[in-house]
Amino acid sequence: AETMAKRVFLEAEKNNLKVECIIKEGERLKELKDIIKKEKIDIAFVPSDDFKQISKLPCSIAMVKIINMGKLSPKRILFILKGKVNYLKEKAIFIENLSKIFHVKVYINYFGKDENIEKLFSILKKHEIKIESKVFHKFSLKTVMFQALSKKIELLVVEQEKGGLLGILKPDPLTKLIENTPCNLIIFKPHHQE
Repeated sequence: AETMAKRVFLEAEKNNLKVECIIKEGERLKELKDIIKKEKIDIAFVPSDDFKQISKLPCSIAMVKIINMGKLSPKRILFILKGKVNYLKEKAIFIENLSKIFHVKVYINYFGKDENIEKLFSILKKHEIKIESKVFHKFSLKTVMFQALSKKIELLVVEQEKGGLLGILKPDPLTKLIENTPCNLIIFKPHHQE
């Protein structure tokens, strides 16, 4: 853990980011909630070991699953968006920041028929974020795996769906993707309403 923390701090310094380490004893969820409220945190990056508890935090959440320690600074990021496209501001900010932090073009695969996806693409283009997007009518695990492997994706980002933590309660193709991710993974849960 110390080695990982040092590596994160060095990476942050290289990107001119301010980083503070807080180590506290106590109940993890309660301590995190207190820190988030006190420091007015917009987004928390947390390990993906306890979806149900972590999803109760009072901010946007990025639950991280590390598959390949050597790819912590990804060169290719694929965002998977599905169904209704809401939380446009939070999604755009999250995509923009990951793109700028890692200095990469991002790939976006959208599965659905919501016209808001074009608004999201427009927002990102206004902020000069390089994106490559594809729209599919229906979600397919094979399509996502093909896109991830053919583009040599090093970080996959999927959104937590409203009705039950990516189908963890009821297995679906997206849950299978998370369980068998071919690369590092972030599960993004926006917090604020528009």
